[in-house]
Amino acid sequence: MNQYEKGKHQPDQDTVSRIAKVLDVPVAYFYAEEDELAALIIGFHESKKPSS
Repeated sequence: MNQYEKGKHQPDQDTVSRIAKVLDVPVAYFYAEEDELAALIIGFHESKKPSS
């Protein structure tokens, strides 16, 4: 993870998908360049979850 955070390496699509699943966020979240866009992506993701 440290190497990804520092920008030294980039994870492949499968790794990004697995991380997204564990964190319960959409893959697109990791590619948002602005915080506002990331927040919108999370908001949309949360709105699609079934109500309990």
